Amino acid sequence: MEELPRFHHAPLIPVTYDHLYRTTTPAQLRPSSTANPDLLIQSAKLSQILLQDAKKVIDMLASSKPFAEGLMNAAQQSQKSVVTGMIQKTGVHTVPDINYDPEGIRLDFYPKTGEDYCHIIINLKWMHV
Repeated sequence: MEELPRFHHAPLIPVTYDHLYRTTTPAQLRPSSTANPDLLIQSAKLSQILLQDAKKVIDMLASSKPFAEGLMNAAQQSQKSVVTGMIQKTGVHTVPDINYDPEGIRLDFYPKTGEDYCHIIINLKWMHV
């Protein structure tokens, strides 16, 4: 019997073809605007105000079990006006958008002025799922 010739095979190297499918990204299509430090400063100042309000709510929840239980029970019963009223009573200047589900509550703080330079989100849980 005749012996078949042996071939040397190179090790398998993963080959990707990403470069064949690349296109320009949306960021490359938009004209680049100049960064504005004044806008960043304004955003930071608005964030300070929102953080003060967020801290008021968090401090009340952390220090008062009756408040925490009342807020949780009202939210679980879909009593949005009660939840909003409780949060207002903490002394916030900006009432957050409030969303809740069986697991917890989400508070979205936006500036009163309607400017969208900043946004503070707080997610709090009262149940593990």
